Amino acid sequence: MAMEQPLTDLASKRGGGLLLRSVLVVSLIVVATLFAAELLLRVIDVSGPIRSELGEAFQFDPEIGWVGAPNAAAQQTSGNRTISVQHNGLGLRERGLGDIAPDRFLFLGDSFTYGYDAEAGERFSDLLQKALPQYGMVNAGVSGYGTDQQFLLMKRLWNDVNPKYVVLTFCVDNDRDDNTSSYRYRKYHKPYFVRTGQGEWQVRGYPLPRPARDDVTGSAWLEHFALARFAIDTYRALRNREIIVPDRTEDLIGMMRRTVEARGARLVVGLQRHEPRLETYLQAQKIPYTTFDDAPGYPVAGWHWTPEGNAVVAKKYQALFAEIGVPSDPRQAASAPPPSAHNDAAGQQLTITTPSVLSPSIWIAAAQALPGELIELGRYLQNWSTAVQDSHGWLRVGVALLVLTVLAMAMAMLWFGWQRRMTDVAGTRGRFSKALSSFGVFLCLAFATPLLTITLLEATEVRMIEISYGFIAGVVIAAFGRAVALGVFAPDAPQRRLIALDDLTARSLANHLIWGTRALGALLVVLAVHKALAAPTAMIVATNMLFALVSGVLLLHLLLSHLRGGEKTLPLARWLRGLGWLVVGIIAIALIAGYPTFAAFVAARVISISALLGGLYVLLALGNALFAERLAVDTSRGQELAADFGVGTPWLGFAAILTVAAMCLGAMLAALVLYIGPW
Repeated sequence: MAMEQPLTDLASKRGGGLLLRSVLVVSLIVVATLFAAELLLRVIDVSGPIRSELGEAFQFDPEIGWVGAPNAAAQQTSGNRTISVQHNGLGLRERGLGDIAPDRFLFLGDSFTYGYDAEAGERFSDLLQKALPQYGMVNAGVSGYGTDQQFLLMKRLWNDVNPKYVVLTFCVDNDRDDNTSSYRYRKYHKPYFVRTGQGEWQVRGYPLPRPARDDVTGSAWLEHFALARFAIDTYRALRNREIIVPDRTEDLIGMMRRTVEARGARLVVGLQRHEPRLETYLQAQKIPYTTFDDAPGYPVAGWHWTPEGNAVVAKKYQALFAEIGVPSDPRQAASAPPPSAHNDAAGQQLTITTPSVLSPSIWIAAAQALPGELIELGRYLQNWSTAVQDSHGWLRVGVALLVLTVLAMAMAMLWFGWQRRMTDVAGTRGRFSKALSSFGVFLCLAFATPLLTITLLEATEVRMIEISYGFIAGVVIAAFGRAVALGVFAPDAPQRRLIALDDLTARSLANHLIWGTRALGALLVVLAVHKALAAPTAMIVATNMLFALVSGVLLLHLLLSHLRGGEKTLPLARWLRGLGWLVVGIIAIALIAGYPTFAAFVAARVISISALLGGLYVLLALGNALFAERLAVDTSRGQELAADFGVGTPWLGFAAILTVAAMCLGAMLAALVLYIGPW
């Protein structure tokens, strides 16, 4: 004991000195790296706020994204000409409402309506004002707006304008893309509409972040340090990803029509050019419309209409107004009220009673809805792919794949080297080496695929509403189940198997757990697709039924496979087998009685609990072996380890207890979070 204390003190001093030198070296490296990064970013960084693609006459709006600045006056230059811009008190490129006749047309649209390449007197709304002076024409076009933003702006302006007619000018070139995205011009965030499972529409995306570097001048750190600006830009890019939603242009126009007609007005639509899909909808809903295929435009900067093109648009609109019976005198009543809107098939709440899983009605309804959902999913994925390509996301994905490949090769070399070292040190695996090897397998399999998936999806910088999160959750569940199965049962590595099982039983249990968690992961992905596309109820019910059936068949196959097996290797086999038959019976009764959601709930809970218990077992086995064999303070190994860390053996024991307790607590918290989740 007299010799042990000086050795411990010497090791402590030596460890403390090495620690101090290490901290100083690391600090110098960090400072040098930050200094070099600052110099590099000062060379490539553009200080201050970046120039707005919309022009100086626009400003950030927390509800719609951006609006015209009230009473703004500016010169706007495109690749074609320079025009003068003057806004009124509402931020519209229009006269004050006090100078406009009370019987009004409200024109909604994007830069074609706003007049991106047209002076104020050249726009089609100004030409219509001259042709129909008895009415007041209010131009509420805003550059870059989609139909969703136009709908929100219409509701905001309604009480001020109080129109009799609402004229929507639809840009075929990009309005559908605008309606499927939360991002515009690779800089501006905007709200988007999502339909819930109950058929209701919700506006998402709030709070809308300000444009990048919009507030650089308000912070001394951001003004003087390029590294700070880079950190803020990176944080915003990671937090505020672009969201891609299914194209709901027709639904947005339907919402706009219902709102307009509920307030005693009428909706009219003009199309930049022919668009068969939208025209079919307008004809079915009996919404009056016209097209402007023959309106000439500038070939540069978006094909905006020339003065001659605006004249063609004005004549087409005037002819449409006459066709639908707009009276020459606003005091005259319209000849007939506007036709009532037709209910969309997609907007109806589908209610199907399924007394049994054997009832063919639910399967027939799901089969009829499946082609439409697949078509909608194809369009959705195409919009997402286009958004990724526009943001150069595929290049980032390639770079991320290259970096991850190099890291994977390095980790594989370290892993095999460590495994070889463990084998050389101990010819026969001890308790700790077996637990550590199983934990390593569990850790690699549980995190490798999810991290790869998350990294690649984040590299695209474009998220699909609901689907991205559902896909990640499905991958995490499937990877975790495989990690638990191979970590605990080790069907191909009996030397590190944590439970005393024969090879056949271990392989059977591992395979059933893997396929069960895969089925649960697939359920999460499919349900996320249904939610994003607002699928009919029949699709959701059929999906739950399929998952419950697959889970029940897997559990039944597992029970039958071990019906004649011995129970010596598994003391609780009889009790577990009885519980398994009980679960199979509950799932079967729920499906036959017409409760597929409850059957899916039971199946999901059984699979998730099995996987979580396996993960807890791996962690507890490692903690127990670590404390019992490697960190025991009363052994020579424990004293050597304490000397290496420069601490006394009592502190080593205390650290071991804290380590095991932290591992168990973290595992239990993770299990609780996963258990109370939607799966």
